[in-house]
Amino acid sequence: MKLDRFSVIILSAVLSAALLGGLLGNKVSAGSSADVSIRDLMKPFTEAIDVIDKNYVDKIGSDKVVYSAVRGMLRSLDPHSTFFESKEFSKLREEQTNKYSGLGIRVRSLFQGGGRVVVYEPPFSGSPAQKRGLRAGDIITRIEGQLIDDWSLDEVVGRLKGPRGSKVNITVERPGLEKPMEIEIERDDIQLQTIQYAFMLRPGIGYIKLERFSESTGDDLERKIKEIAEKDGTRLLKGLILDLRDNHGGLLKEGVEVTDKFISQGEIVVTTKGRSQKSETVYKAPSRSKRTFPLVVLINNGSASASEIVAGAIQDHDRGLLVGETTFGKGLVQSVYPLDDHNGLALTTARWYTPSGRLIQRDYSSSSAFDYLLPRKKAKSESETNREVKFTDSGRKVLGGGGITPDVLITARELSRFERILLAKDAFAEFARRVLSGKVSGAGRFARMASSGELTPEQASQSLSLSEPLLEDFKAFLKEKSIDFSDKDFTSNLVSVKRNIQREIFTSLFGMHEGFKVVAEGDEQLLKGIELLPEAEKLMATARNAIANKRTALK
Repeated sequence: MKLDRFSVIILSAVLSAALLGGLLGNKVSAGSSADVSIRDLMKPFTEAIDVIDKNYVDKIGSDKVVYSAVRGMLRSLDPHSTFFESKEFSKLREEQTNKYSGLGIRVRSLFQGGGRVVVYEPPFSGSPAQKRGLRAGDIITRIEGQLIDDWSLDEVVGRLKGPRGSKVNITVERPGLEKPMEIEIERDDIQLQTIQYAFMLRPGIGYIKLERFSESTGDDLERKIKEIAEKDGTRLLKGLILDLRDNHGGLLKEGVEVTDKFISQGEIVVTTKGRSQKSETVYKAPSRSKRTFPLVVLINNGSASASEIVAGAIQDHDRGLLVGETTFGKGLVQSVYPLDDHNGLALTTARWYTPSGRLIQRDYSSSSAFDYLLPRKKAKSESETNREVKFTDSGRKVLGGGGITPDVLITARELSRFERILLAKDAFAEFARRVLSGKVSGAGRFARMASSGELTPEQASQSLSLSEPLLEDFKAFLKEKSIDFSDKDFTSNLVSVKRNIQREIFTSLFGMHEGFKVVAEGDEQLLKGIELLPEAEKLMATARNAIANKRTALK
């Protein structure tokens, strides 16, 4: 039987996965019974590919069949073992290293379905885009002279990226200018930030939002903790809100690095266990952390993997309070293996356990992959009687399995149907662009002030009037966009409407950082976290006393 190039690739992929997996467990020697078994099992697989290639009703690419087979094989193991084609694998590596080569801008589709994109916040500091004068609100209409109206967002982003030193020509429309601008930009390496927001919520009370865990996260966090304290002038935080909501995780090593910023040297952060006893690894905090400020960690069902490692260690050591909703429940560790043709494989090679010994992995044997991976609210009827019970340093009861349950459960407010429609149609962002381009009569004075480029966030807060004339303009805008609503829809969502209009205006003027500050004041979980900082401080004291008493009893 003749095997084409893709059949050879899949054979190497299967054998690599089997043998590399063996390196973490019992080593497979040449000529062993396991080796014979793999060869035997490959025979029906290669025969099936040959039959499909010769007899299937339609002509299909061998790569489609082979790659689908690999994905099916991995799905039979667990939901987190994954095969990546070359583009997907390149993106994974980009996320892990937190670097790419491009322009240094964040864009989103101007219309539903793709096409033209808008630069929705100021370009990254020192980036090629900033050096060439791009601004928030600029609309990219062409790339290399080609209209992008029928391109997907992924296509646009892919064409804006490229090797360092290469150039790209873009056509930009700017509100207030009659003619589009032609701009040539030389691409450069861009360092992404793993920390989305970091600022003082209240005097002495810091807030840090971790977006993901990649190679620089631990260093980024250390720098931001120092920066926000210095900007406040106190040089000493009185409390910190660490936001891990919707952080899907990343590198285990960086989960350890983040936890290390808060717990004592030598305390266990996480333990991983592979399929053999020799593969157990205990990760302990390596640094002498002298930070004693109270800590609240915000979590929800989108918090997974490395986020849960941090949350689990903080909870087990009573270092802070967890506030929000139960986490996703991912207690498996994947090792990433590069394969031929720039493809890759993420294979589950271990389970991880919190310091108290909890395995927080959610059951995936009784549900489809779709149901398992879809973020869900914890069902009220979900039983906790069968969950493993462990205890924190101070003796508090905590549960294993099914994710990490917060110390204080605060369910996030669900958006109304009207809010969801406005957000889906990007109504707030488009209206904000109209405001800043001077096309909204109720905000003409503010638009003129904003166009000067000298407006500060504080001045903008004082100058922007979200009064009746502006709101009437917004209603007229919604009708123009054929968005149906009733007076009740508008009045019952008035606070949210005002906040979202201001958020988009501030995001365009000053970046996502200032836009987020606007909505933070309506975040119930965040506000509860601030309120609970004194309780977090008491919990730390209780844990210290409990540990001291245990040590005394052992003497």
